[in-house]
Amino acid sequence: MSKLALVALFLLLSSLSALAKPPQHIYPVPCDQLWAAVSETLHNPSDFSILSMNDEAWKASFVVTGKLTYLTDHVSLTTADKGCAMTAIIVEIGSDDPDWRMFRNRLVKNLARMQAAKKVEPEKTAAE
Repeated sequence: MSKLALVALFLLLSSLSALAKPPQHIYPVPCDQLWAAVSETLHNPSDFSILSMNDEAWKASFVVTGKLTYLTDHVSLTTADKGCAMTAIIVEIGSDDPDWRMFRNRLVKNLARMQAAKKVEPEKTAAE
């Protein structure tokens, strides 16, 4: 009887992670700026194929290009107290997460480049 209870407890504990909410990542920028960076990141056809994109709801479904398995990934944005919360569901097989790292790294680079360009624009107009 105790073995059966132990097995049931183990199965219950191992399934809790599947019931958990996907992680949210908070970025200290407004959602419209983060969505512009997400959109630019996903519009690179050598990395991603967009299945659907809703600019008003800040949601997108996409596939990582070049994968042998066709797994649909999702990203959505919601406003947060100190910026914008991004929820990304990147479906991967195995414990490694190269697709998430690739998406996040490209997103951070695009966001930094867009913010740098935004800071340079007012300086040019002020000097003229």
